[in-house]
Amino acid sequence: MTDLKTDAEKAEEIKQWWKENGTSVIAGVALAIGSVFGWQQWQAHKLKQAEKASALFAKQRSTPSSPETTSTLKTEFAGSPYAALAALSTAKAAAVSSDEQQAKNELKWTIQHSKDALLKQVATLRLIRLTINTQDFASAQSYLKESFNPAFSALVQELKGDLLLAQNQPQEAAKAYRQAIQLSGSNPPQYLQMKLDNLGNPITDGTKGA
Repeated sequence: MTDLKTDAEKAEEIKQWWKENGTSVIAGVALAIGSVFGWQQWQAHKLKQAEKASALFAKQRSTPSSPETTSTLKTEFAGSPYAALAALSTAKAAAVSSDEQQAKNELKWTIQHSKDALLKQVATLRLIRLTINTQDFASAQSYLKESFNPAFSALVQELKGDLLLAQNQPQEAAKAYRQAIQLSGSNPPQYLQMKLDNLGNPITDGTKGA
């Protein structure tokens, strides 16, 4: 006997295998092609959406006090960083215009909707400053309890100092400002030293310094 098969026998085996497995093979190939095509479509869609969001953000930057473009970004592109950046820009414009409530709303929206952790923290820090300025001390204290990126350590201490000073605690404020200066490295902002100097020599341990 021999294990060698004739061409006819091999052809018959191939026909039989294809008859049993051909459908699943075709389905697998079609699925693979469809997956690649679907991925390419999704990537193209994402790129197109990003381009639209970028164009809207550029428009918003030219007119930050106009809420319409920001509203469109927040509604149609809420998950993009452009929406968060537009909200931050609108909040800044509102604060300059003394519209503290709108500024707070935009900052809170960024905190709630942004997928970027750093943008959320930037919004939180700006909201802390705003709540201090509007004497909403309880809210400022609550936000200051959150965790922040080490890059913001000096700013966090500065805001703690601002809050303590607003609450008439100059001694504790001075400590916070000193900590902010230390955390700023070898070249701290001059305004931090000015804030500390403006406190003069706050009472410490119940006695007045020399």
